[in-house]
Amino acid sequence: GLLFTLVVNVSGTSRQDLEDSILKLERATRFATNESILRNVIVRINIDLDAEPVEYSIEYGQGANFILPQSVDLSRLSISEREIELKNMEKLDSQFAKIDEFADSNEKLADEVVVYGLVTTYNPDIIDSGQANIYFYPTGEKDSSLIILYNSEELATISVSPFEDRTLVEYS
Repeated sequence: GLLFTLVVNVSGTSRQDLEDSILKLERATRFATNESILRNVIVRINIDLDAEPVEYSIEYGQGANFILPQSVDLSRLSISEREIELKNMEKLDSQFAKIDEFADSNEKLADEVVVYGLVTTYNPDIIDSGQANIYFYPTGEKDSSLIILYNSEELATISVSPFEDRTLVEYS
C-alpha cells in the first residue's frame, strides 16, 4: 500500500509540474500580447532551451515600425556565412530589452519539464536548442506557434493561434 501511494504521489507531482509549466507559458503569452499592444512595440518571449531548468523572459523592441529580418537556417550556411548571420542575430537581440518584471531574473519552468522544441511562423523549422522566440505585434497579432514539452511520463503541446486570445493544450 505504501509503495502504491508513493507511485501515485510521484505521478501526480510530475503531472502537476507539467501543468504548472504550461500555465506559466500561457500566462506569458497573454502578458506579451497585452504588453505589445500597450507599448505599441514588438514584444517577444525568449525561451532559453539550453538552460536547466528551461527559462524564459519577455522582452520589448524599440518601436512599432521595427521589421524582423528573415529567419535563416544556420545549419545550411558556410562557416563565414554563419558568422555573419550570428552577428546579425546579436544585433537583433541587442534591440530588445527585458520587461521590468524580468529585469532581475528569468522565469523558470519546473525542473522535470523539458521543452522539446518550438515551431513558429517566423521560424518554421523546429528549434530544439539555443534561444527560441515567439513574437507579438502591436496589432494584437502574434506568431502562430507550437511548443512541445514533456516530462518523464507525458508529452504536451501548446498551440498559440495568431489571432485568438486562447491557447490549445493537448496531452499525449
